[in-house]
Amino acid sequence: MTKETFIKYLEGNCTDVEFEQFLLWIKEESQKDSAKDFVRDFWEGYEPEARPVERIKYTRLLDKIHHQININRTSNQLEVPQKSTTKRLITILTRAAAILLLPVLALLFYTNLSDKKTIADNLNDLEVEAPAGSQLHFNLGDGTEVWLNHGSKLKYPFRFNRKTREVFLTGEAFFKVAHDTEVPFIVETKSLEVKATGTSFNVSAYPTDDNVQTTLIEGKVVVSEKESKHEVKAMLPGEFLKFDLQKKVYETESGNTEKYTSWKDGRLVFKNEKVSDVAKKLARWYNVEVEIVNEKVNEFTFTATFMEETLPQVLDLLTLATPVDYKLTLRVRLPDGSYTKQKVLIGLKPQPKNNR
Repeated sequence: MTKETFIKYLEGNCTDVEFEQFLLWIKEESQKDSAKDFVRDFWEGYEPEARPVERIKYTRLLDKIHHQININRTSNQLEVPQKSTTKRLITILTRAAAILLLPVLALLFYTNLSDKKTIADNLNDLEVEAPAGSQLHFNLGDGTEVWLNHGSKLKYPFRFNRKTREVFLTGEAFFKVAHDTEVPFIVETKSLEVKATGTSFNVSAYPTDDNVQTTLIEGKVVVSEKESKHEVKAMLPGEFLKFDLQKKVYETESGNTEKYTSWKDGRLVFKNEKVSDVAKKLARWYNVEVEIVNEKVNEFTFTATFMEETLPQVLDLLTLATPVDYKLTLRVRLPDGSYTKQKVLIGLKPQPKNNR
């Protein structure tokens, strides 16, 4: 076993031949002191990019595998044709655990089990959440890249089937779909579905919004109503669609996609947007509560681009560009020791009195 092969395995880049060599090494060498020393030395010096989604994926997968092993021992609900093989694999897993190989535990059990489909079908869907005030960037099993915006969730199966690649979105995400004309990629929201085979697009479907928005950058997507499967529109690159969930109607615009997708690059872009829409984005971006105290603020629009500005800096510019004023309230400590969100009150500036 070489360090190069070990690194390629941990990063998921080894060939089939290298993978078989790795399995053979685990089975035949892992109990030897020399092998343990090799892994220990390597592990101390190896610093991979530990993305949050990977931790979640492996932790939940292992929990599920352990749960299924316990079921099999007690009630035989999980059928594994060759018990001797299973026993041997559990022994291998135990050895792997002894040398601190978390990825090996998950993948080795799944790859070598004789009835892989039974295990895959019993695995729960994985769910990744971007906490309020943060974003996530990760890859799905088919190679699709996903950017998950503030306070959003993406639920997807451990393994896609051969007919469709379906994920369920709550909130906002940008997808760069791995091309596969035979297996469409479908983003489900509570009310709409967005179907693609290989393309780049953005979907916004926050539960508190009264609309679902889709922005297509390249390729082609088809937007349909979820329950009726009625096609809403086949979109073209550079097109933005907003579907009103109550009225069941949509509106589109073209050539202005930046303000809908720039968030994934860390930029907050406003272009002729109503103050109420600005307030929604600020609330999610900075994890605060925003209250409009005077509806007349929506008579004004705001255009600006922000990269790393603080919330007060953004609000100060808003007051310079429009006759809008704001007030920041202090956070309140709750009985359990936590604090309420900071609150922003947005209204109009006081009008000067006329002196006659």
